[in-house]
Amino acid sequence: MKKKVLIVGHGLAGAILAQEFLKQEVDVQVIDASIPHSASSVSAGLINPFIGPKLNLPTDFKVCIEATVSFFAEIEHSLGKKFLHTVQLFRIFTSMKQAALWPLLESSYAGKLLQDVDCEKLGLIAEHGAGITEAWRVDTQELIACLRAQLEAENIFQPISFNEEDWKGWTVIFCEGFRAIENPWFFGLPFAPAQGEVLTIETRHNRNLSNGTWHLPLPCGEKAWVGSTWKHEDLESGPTGAAKEEILRRLGFLRLQYSEVMEHKSGVRSGTIDRNPILGRHWEIPHFMIFNGFGSRGCTTIPYSARKMVELVMNEIPLPRHIDLSRLIKKD
Repeated sequence: MKKKVLIVGHGLAGAILAQEFLKQEVDVQVIDASIPHSASSVSAGLINPFIGPKLNLPTDFKVCIEATVSFFAEIEHSLGKKFLHTVQLFRIFTSMKQAALWPLLESSYAGKLLQDVDCEKLGLIAEHGAGITEAWRVDTQELIACLRAQLEAENIFQPISFNEEDWKGWTVIFCEGFRAIENPWFFGLPFAPAQGEVLTIETRHNRNLSNGTWHLPLPCGEKAWVGSTWKHEDLESGPTGAAKEEILRRLGFLRLQYSEVMEHKSGVRSGTIDRNPILGRHWEIPHFMIFNGFGSRGCTTIPYSARKMVELVMNEIPLPRHIDLSRLIKKD
């Protein structure tokens, strides 16, 4: 008999995981209740090799980006549409330490070093200079919409909530984003959700820019997405004036004005305390599984993690320890 897999949630994580299972000899169903404040609805889709003020290259970045590029090559061929784009990202340094560190970074991703005068010629205020990074952008919302339409056409998507009684005999994988903190079967796991807010602004700057807060041009011309903030309390407050002020202040190198703000949105990332995702089987209910906790690096890590999750379900190949739910379960 074929395995039967139910994916609960069709944000970025659920959408990619569903596609990986559809390659297998399994019956797949996907459900999504369209609960508000999802991170995927406001995800900028930026894949940046260097994260944080120390410009760290994550230890798993190379295998993750290989899996991401491979996944999108298949999806783009199948749907006849481009979702993953290679871009130049100008990293605006916030200190002399960052400028000094740049020449020491992984040369595959760290490109030209710009001085402050070079930045001024580009219309940027950057007293410590900047570096050019090879990066990627995912059209996250369009990808999710296209994949949902595909599932609907194949009658394997339902806009409903999960009811345990309806899915006896199925392997159930919860991909609920930050709502995992309310899941009664996986309650108490060390999630650390964070609200993030983003703005759409009018801008003549047509470059991808970041000093920790990013400016990403939109294809419609003279508009960009800018953000994002981090807040660990009052997660469902929606857009706030304080966040808008913070974003515009941090993007001071662009000389932005409040009148340029066209739209303001918020969503909640599903992060974890140790910053690694949480995947795997329930410790007492083996047909209940979780695929969650990707935080701000979802576009980078989800395709790789999805392949590992499929290997676990189909062939019982253990997950890497640092993403396996079992790392969090204390044994007597």
